[in-house]
Amino acid sequence: MKEIEQSNKIKILKELQKNGRASASEIAEKTGLSRQTVTKIISNMEKNKEIWGYTAVFDPKLVGKKPFIVNFKLDLTVNAEDFLKEGASDKRLKENEEIYEVQTSFFTHGKSDFMYIFWAKDIVEAKKMVTTYRQIYKENITDADLYEGLVTLRWSGILNPKLREESKRVII
Repeated sequence: MKEIEQSNKIKILKELQKNGRASASEIAEKTGLSRQTVTKIISNMEKNKEIWGYTAVFDPKLVGKKPFIVNFKLDLTVNAEDFLKEGASDKRLKENEEIYEVQTSFFTHGKSDFMYIFWAKDIVEAKKMVTTYRQIYKENITDADLYEGLVTLRWSGILNPKLREESKRVII
């Protein structure tokens, strides 16, 4: 039974990723499930915080922004609990949303330990964000690498509809 439930969740999630505005009837038709089953599964996933939200995927240039990526190298042998407490504080989370327009963030494994993908007006604004975080977490951030995204290939699983023309502009 659990395997069937998981299989149904996956079918529904794949359809929602393609179109977060799809109705339960549309998803039911594409997955072969009943509308009631789709509605119940989505409701349960929202209640259990398995679905985090719904969003429109668009080019940040529409709002006068560019994508940037910053990778931080961390030293968590010093004040790791304070680092986590400060990083997950309501104040910091609100800043990430409103001021720095953080789109995605990860703890990572590899050359860096933490990654932000965020939007900023330009490289100057992006560097200010990195400088601010280096000051806030001066005991923990040992290095930071900042990159400007030139062409988005995919965002939230959605292929950039202008990929070919934008890639030519950068590559050729």
